[in-house]
Amino acid sequence: MQYTLLITGSPYHSKACHTALRFIRAALNKSPDSIKGVFFYEDAVLIGNQVAQPPRDEINLTQAWQEIAEQNNIPLHLCIAAAVRRGIINEGESRRYELEQHTLAEHFQLEGLGTLVDLMNTTNKIIQFR
Repeated sequence: MQYTLLITGSPYHSKACHTALRFIRAALNKSPDSIKGVFFYEDAVLIGNQVAQPPRDEINLTQAWQEIAEQNNIPLHLCIAAAVRRGIINEGESRRYELEQHTLAEHFQLEGLGTLVDLMNTTNKIIQFR
């Protein structure tokens, strides 16, 4: 069984990103190819901000997601509209808006809702974390 994860809860105001991370680890332990992709939407896109720095006594969620993506070749998609609205932009968007820097963390990519629809149509189940 292959899953798509849809995460909508803020990494700072909910446990959605924490819970999804625990789920993805358990699913990967059971079957290494069980996760097709992860789509972050609404305030969940804040997870892809490379300049956010958590306190030293807290888990660095961005780094944890980057590691799981890199180790398991799992795409991490941020809704482009939600991300840009919150100041998370890649190099292409920074040029488009004539900005000098980008804020998108490594292993995350900006995508439209079409990517979410494609993930939903090509996996067995979608699980949402709010």
